[in-house]
Amino acid sequence: MSPLQLSAAAVILLTCILSTASAFNITRILNRYPEYGVFNDLLTRTGLATHINAHSTITVLAVKNGGIGDLSSRPIDLVDEILRTHVILDYFDIMKLHRLKNHQAKLTTMYQQTGIADRNQGFLNVTSGKDGIVFGSAVRRSPHDAHLEEEVMSRPYNISVLGVSTIIVTPGLDDDDGRTALAPVEAPPPDSESPAPAPARRRRRRRKRAPAPAEAETPASDADDSDYSPTESPANGPGADGPEADSISSAGKSAAVSLGGFFVLLCSLLAAH
Repeated sequence: MSPLQLSAAAVILLTCILSTASAFNITRILNRYPEYGVFNDLLTRTGLATHINAHSTITVLAVKNGGIGDLSSRPIDLVDEILRTHVILDYFDIMKLHRLKNHQAKLTTMYQQTGIADRNQGFLNVTSGKDGIVFGSAVRRSPHDAHLEEEVMSRPYNISVLGVSTIIVTPGLDDDDGRTALAPVEAPPPDSESPAPAPARRRRRRRKRAPAPAEAETPASDADDSDYSPTESPANGPGADGPEADSISSAGKSAAVSLGGFFVLLCSLLAAH
């Protein structure tokens, strides 16, 4: 085998090794942990497992069977949206979470990629403090009660699977019946009604944006004033047709009469001679 062929073979082998090292299968990983069986099954049913495997860097916040609540009984489209908020588009293990700047961070989830996330629905807030590491939706007034329980597995810096205590609640993710996605199913009524402020905030924000046309009208009125100022300048123009113009016109007529008289006198003198 020639040196060129050896070099080509080495490149192909190295590429295969690197691709194998970075590839992972979230379904196979979670199959080793039966306590996450329901969560793993939902990833498969929604097809989200395939999207997770397509990423080279990812963090999955998995929930044990006891913390799933009634999620399995929800419409599959809603389940897909909820689970997407549990997939962070970056690598985080316990060590990295403990080193967060100011002990907090705003993380981007796979739900943000859908293009339908409203404001902060596609983001999570994570805090590291005396109560441990806690996750919650970045939507205002959402509960922050998903505590980090364990690091299931990690492969720097491709995939990390972290176990959290409960499903993360993201206000505004509603199913076909208009109920807000909350967990667990026996949550107190105040919790089930807690996402209600989300639509209210949207209404308030629309009211805040309502003055925008008024602000747009202000420049319009300024433009009208500016248009009016030049109009006054031409308006002064007709003043040129005033007394001064009349006097000039009269002078011209007088000059014409005098010139006519001069020609008459000249003609009469010539005729006399």
